[in-house]
Amino acid sequence: MVSNRKHLHWVPEFYLRYFATPETRSAKRPQVWIFSKEASDQDESLTWIRNVCGKRYLYAPLEPDGGRDWGLEDQLERLETTLGKIWKELAEGFVNLDDSAIRKGVSLFVAVMHLRNLETRKMVETIHRQLVAFFADMPSRPDGAPGLDSVEIEGRTFPVDAEGWHEFHSWGKNDHDKLFVDIVRSEAIWIAEMLMKKRWSIVCAETDTFVTSDKPVAIQHLSRQVAGFRTPDGIVTFPLGPRRLLVMDDMHHESENQYYPLQQSNVGAFNLGIWRNGSRFMITGRPVLDVLTEICNCADAYENGSA
Repeated sequence: MVSNRKHLHWVPEFYLRYFATPETRSAKRPQVWIFSKEASDQDESLTWIRNVCGKRYLYAPLEPDGGRDWGLEDQLERLETTLGKIWKELAEGFVNLDDSAIRKGVSLFVAVMHLRNLETRKMVETIHRQLVAFFADMPSRPDGAPGLDSVEIEGRTFPVDAEGWHEFHSWGKNDHDKLFVDIVRSEAIWIAEMLMKKRWSIVCAETDTFVTSDKPVAIQHLSRQVAGFRTPDGIVTFPLGPRRLLVMDDMHHESENQYYPLQQSNVGAFNLGIWRNGSRFMITGRPVLDVLTEICNCADAYENGSA
């Protein structure tokens, strides 16, 4: 399977279509409203989903012969094609959440969605820069490579292999692109395995309610500001569509694989969480003013202690 696309999406078009405006959702060019957190960005705008969450050659680093490595993009296309066949039922209907095939597919998709965005890509450059700066302050060998056999980080000891240091030190954009691809591939499986172990439930709305964002997988904790997939009692949420919100938690004392009707009073809270977790902008088919009003009312209620 050879891909010749250049504009690669980190939030897939088949998924974004479900959040399109009702009048364009079934059209050839579905449109969504986007609203940015950045003050320098314009007000809300209506745009074709093709223009949302995409970047040239995002998963296609250059190869030595000057071509592109399309391996990850082809894998993502296959995953999206598979999930696309059942997504309508996930986003609008009532699937059996205990079905192992559905759980495996959705778990992998959510794991990949957590990793495949621009924040992860930027993190690669940040970590590389920090490592280079860290070893610059450490003892070095005559050739300039790190002179340490190991380093201790947060109580754990890691061996240091100085082989290839000079190449690593001079990494450029394409090296970062390659590592980004490797991270998506290597980390997605264990994240999916963690999600498989959680208790699943879906919050259901009778009308279009939930928004999504450019980073729709959210990890929250009731008592910690920062939580990860391994954090006990972490809650992972993912909007499947404007009428379904997937919740994965560790409350195994509660009934598994349930569908819960949305309490209207919680609309603002759910969309506030999605909005906060987004990297730059929210995505919705609803009037942005209506969504922002719900979010602001919820935020005011929290501030006043009435929520």
